[in-house]
Amino acid sequence: MRHYNLMALIAMFLCGSSFAHDVYFSCDTVKGNIKLDEDRGVLHYSLIKDGKKKFDYESKGDDFSGFKYNHYSRFQTDYFNVSFINSEYKYTIFSNYEDGNESRGVIVTSLNSKKESVYDCKPVGIDRLSDLSAKLTCDKDSSLGCE
Repeated sequence: MRHYNLMALIAMFLCGSSFAHDVYFSCDTVKGNIKLDEDRGVLHYSLIKDGKKKFDYESKGDDFSGFKYNHYSRFQTDYFNVSFINSEYKYTIFSNYEDGNESRGVIVTSLNSKKESVYDCKPVGIDRLSDLSAKLTCDKDSSLGCE
């Protein structure tokens, strides 16, 4: 009986791990709290203000399609972006470090007018964007590349 219980416990652990909830990025901006998280194999971007979800975008399929990443690094410089396109807007969650200065937030770009709106993080809650490099496709249209 003990062997059966151990096997059941192992099976629950292995199956449960595929339904993990991971938060890759979270911070407060003037527009509200932005969050990028994975739940049950789906990557979600959300904007929540005053306890209400104002915007939500999620990946399609099992491979996080719809989201792409870029990464550029050199001495005292590291840029990491995760982006997606919704309707006529491109959303770019960014985490930048250059010469001791850090900046994080989201950039919303109109694909028609090319106008950018930058929403910097006030306090940064979670920044694990780089963990997504193994899960997302490189955005080859960006000049940053995918080092």
